[in-house]
Amino acid sequence: MTLGGSVGRVAFQELADSIRSRRVWVFLLLYLAGSVAATILFLNILQKMETHLVSTLGLNPATEPGGVTATLWKSDAFQRMMTQLIGDRKLAESLLSIPPLALFWGWLCLTFGPLLVTLTASVRIAEEVWSGSVRFVLFRTTRLSWVTGKFCGQAVQLLLAFLLSALGAWVVGAVRMNSFEPLPTALALLAFALKAWVYGLAYLGLATAVSQMFASPNVASALSFGVLMVVGMIHGAATFVKAAAWRPTLEILDLLTPAGHRLDLWRPDAAHLVPALVYLVVLAFGYLFLGHLVFRRRDL
Repeated sequence: MTLGGSVGRVAFQELADSIRSRRVWVFLLLYLAGSVAATILFLNILQKMETHLVSTLGLNPATEPGGVTATLWKSDAFQRMMTQLIGDRKLAESLLSIPPLALFWGWLCLTFGPLLVTLTASVRIAEEVWSGSVRFVLFRTTRLSWVTGKFCGQAVQLLLAFLLSALGAWVVGAVRMNSFEPLPTALALLAFALKAWVYGLAYLGLATAVSQMFASPNVASALSFGVLMVVGMIHGAATFVKAAAWRPTLEILDLLTPAGHRLDLWRPDAAHLVPALVYLVVLAFGYLFLGHLVFRRRDL
């Protein structure tokens, strides 16, 4: 069997096992529940802010969230203020062209998605090594095909999770918002779901790499979160440290982190977006195969 066929078979088996064990349903419900709860919270806060704003300005209060924000979002004064805050006119204009609900949801996924990916993916390799079941699988395929297939199976589940959570956010917005724009919001949510998925692939590769290095699921999970923190600290240092002596090193290290390419996911032009997406996919498989360098030499 070819490498591609073997990878596809392992990926299909990963999906089948997840469905059979109900793990995929828990995974999908986790994303859906988080998306719906966060969207409801966002709309409740939005309504309170609008109530305070219209009270201050002496306007008639809105009964449902979104009406005042939609008007404010399109005002020239607010757009000028956002341009000054962001410091990039094109970026500010592109963000203000996105419905507020979709913008919030995109921020939510790009911020908390890595945590959920690490939580669910960090034990997938380690738990099968721990139980010994991997020995039976590796009689029929290579270690590289098995690891890559497991990664691809998890990637499909991750895509379904983001699409389902986007649908949940859209439904909440349609029910709760006064000035809801169905098609623009749906398109914006879909775009953010795909961007968040590619962004999440880099963290999926990182978690899978750590999972290949340790037999204990608990150790793999703990160290995956530790690596996640280290990667975040590198990006934080690259963002805030301005000393010239450190900038070249930090900029190179930042390129090796997923967060180093997150800002470009918000930009509308392909000149920034496409390289960021390519970098993230390369990082995903780079992390994955870095872990495989250890896994292929392990005594299973």
